[in-house]
Amino acid sequence: MASLFDRLSDRWHVSARRRKMRDFLRLCEPSRSDSVLDVGVLGAESYHAANLFLKEYPHPCSLTALGIEDCGGLLQKYPAVRFVKYAGSEFPFEDNSFDVCHSNAVIEHVGGWGQQRLFVSEMVRVARRGFFTTPNRWFPVELHTKAPFLRYLPRAAYLKSCRVFGSEEAVRGIHLLTYGQVRTLVESASPSYYRIMGNRVIGMAVTFSVYWRK
Repeated sequence: MASLFDRLSDRWHVSARRRKMRDFLRLCEPSRSDSVLDVGVLGAESYHAANLFLKEYPHPCSLTALGIEDCGGLLQKYPAVRFVKYAGSEFPFEDNSFDVCHSNAVIEHVGGWGQQRLFVSEMVRVARRGFFTTPNRWFPVELHTKAPFLRYLPRAAYLKSCRVFGSEEAVRGIHLLTYGQVRTLVESASPSYYRIMGNRVIGMAVTFSVYWRK
């Protein structure tokens, strides 16, 4: 049974993701007929916030969900959605295959700088406009361990400290980004317009949301 802390954390994540989804709908303005790509779908929904976009996007018939995990178990739950599995590098779609691309808190999981740069460029390549989010590297509380100030440590010390919280394995593949790094990644993909927004808690950006269009 999940602890009270875990339940409260999941509730907070649901609320935060719904706020970001409202921003996505407001900025990207997807219509019923717009083809939408959701990048980073999870094969297992072990907590309520998982795949929240799949659960609540209002036009599932126009939605394609892309991920590296087997999503066969989700086919019955989301019969209108097209699921595509890929190896985690180039997206298996032609240029401008989609009207809109969405990705929530995925880019920090794809690998180092080179993989992150490819990830952004692929989103821009396959869609005409899009929206993605990622945690702020400098926010004091590490969202995966829930521990304060750990992310300010050098990476080796950060991973060693995470062992104390039993979360080293969970965070080893995570590469968090600063505002400047997010900006560099987006500019390297060359959209005609982009906007980076800070989703703030106590006056500081806990996550960044990026809207772009060609």
